[in-house]
Amino acid sequence: MTSTRPPEGLPVLEAGAHRDAEAGSCLMEYVSVLAGERFTDRPRCTHPALAAVAWQVNDAVSSTARQQLGVRAVTLIGLGREAGVEVRPIVLAVIARAGLAIDPANRFFPRLQRRLERRAETRPPRRGRGEEGDGGRLATLLHVGPVNHACAHLLVAARVADLDADARDRMLVALLDDTIAAVQSAERALRAERDVRAAVTAT
Repeated sequence: MTSTRPPEGLPVLEAGAHRDAEAGSCLMEYVSVLAGERFTDRPRCTHPALAAVAWQVNDAVSSTARQQLGVRAVTLIGLGREAGVEVRPIVLAVIARAGLAIDPANRFFPRLQRRLERRAETRPPRRGRGEEGDGGRLATLLHVGPVNHACAHLLVAARVADLDADARDRMLVALLDDTIAAVQSAERALRAERDVRAAVTAT
């Protein structure tokens, strides 16, 4: 019999937002605790587009799968906050690939990919501060809204594909892992580029 208990030392994660830690915790609320921020599902330490994926996955997976999400919390601290990395397009691209993998006939995901490609062609990469500056409620909504919308289409695609509960859990957990990995890769690439430019400047 598979245990539904989280690994030792991790909290029991629950769906939804909570009043305080005593009332329960979702993945991002757990991140806020680990980061030393006030208890919230929107900690400043994590880019809001990433947080939106974490909310969606946290709430959509089964209770058993949810208990394994806590091991990703430390990785989410500070993720997506590297100045110059535009996180929202990366997150949306991962969602689009996941959607096409389970429902190739779906028309939403190819349209999303085309929009992202056009955006990449017409908008030069930023080299200064992060894509949202100091953030704020409006900036957060501009990132969260499109990600929530794309995730909603992904959940519909999972129903159309008639995924059973286990397959749906695997798809959603993989979505979170792939999103984390894609943002980490972009941040590493930007840091490496900066190191090269610094080395060239120093010579």
